[in-house]
Amino acid sequence: MSTKEIIAYIESLPLSDRFAILEATFNLIKNDLTKNQVTLNHLEEVRQRRRNFKIIPFDLGEDVAVDRDQIYAERGL
Repeated sequence: MSTKEIIAYIESLPLSDRFAILEATFNLIKNDLTKNQVTLNHLEEVRQRRRNFKIIPFDLGEDVAVDRDQIYAERGL
């Protein structure tokens, strides 16, 4: 069923049925937003952990030049 057909069908319904459809649609959207809020809260926790992540610097004793092509060639990739 296309969107136009659905709208035409809804227009043919009595007003009380239209309100029921609106209420059901609103509840579905509200549930989705609640689920998304949980996801957003989880993402914020992940971001907070990432912000708190500290890298301890260390010294190799000399500068190390990384050449990816050379590393991949040595590995046969």
